[in-house]
Amino acid sequence: MNSPENGKTFIFNKEIDSENLQALYGDDYAYIEEVFGTVLNEYGQLSDNILSCYAAKNIPALKAAVHKIKPIFGFVGLTTIQHQCQEFEHVCQESSGMDKIDRDYGALKEVLVRSRTLIEEERKKLEIFNRDNA
Repeated sequence: MNSPENGKTFIFNKEIDSENLQALYGDDYAYIEEVFGTVLNEYGQLSDNILSCYAAKNIPALKAAVHKIKPIFGFVGLTTIQHQCQEFEHVCQESSGMDKIDRDYGALKEVLVRSRTLIEEERKKLEIFNRDNA
């Protein structure tokens, strides 16, 4: 993605679908930085809700909590994780007990932690890029 003012390119982490971001925001890196910040502001509460629902073994609430966090991954180009959330929702929908959910939850929890770090790092990189190219 090129900065329209100076032609400089911002290179996103390989896990981020930069084509998706381009389709959503064009080359508006200041806005992309703002979106990443907004996602981070909501992330903690949304992921804490998932942890609480899992601890309570409340499958319908867990499914709803994962459904609620799922769209934010699309906003920051993490479409693979968005898809993983969709698959976990399906597991919750089809499960009558915690056995299958327990198997899939560990992977989901790990990806949630890793994703937050990735989003934080990309936001910081965008902040520097935007400041240096203003």
